[in-house]
Amino acid sequence: MSSPSPAMMRSEPRASVLPIEIKGLLSWRDERTLQLPFFVWDISVGGIGVLMSDELKAGEIVQLTFGHPMSLTVTCEVSWCVMQEADYDFQEPSFRCGLKVNQPGINFQGLVDHINLLRNK
Repeated sequence: MSSPSPAMMRSEPRASVLPIEIKGLLSWRDERTLQLPFFVWDISVGGIGVLMSDELKAGEIVQLTFGHPMSLTVTCEVSWCVMQEADYDFQEPSFRCGLKVNQPGINFQGLVDHINLLRNK
């Protein structure tokens, strides 16, 4: 008989993991060439919550570019941004930001519907 695997020896249950990971690049409308990666935390037709490594300022106008599940760029206004402490010693703190989508349109609605469909499977 073989010894139990490390997964079977865990004393705590694993956290649930979303079955999908939606990410993209954030950029500014002005001349800055910097692009920052982000993960979608929450999404609706009027707004999107993202998790990223850098802090954003309320009132900033930014562009979010998605390549998957569909190619799309939307302009957003930063509503709020708060630091989220790292869960583990090896992680860096990150920022959760709420963005208001300035031109949702039918393409953004399609992205929202697609993400919600994947998350509810």
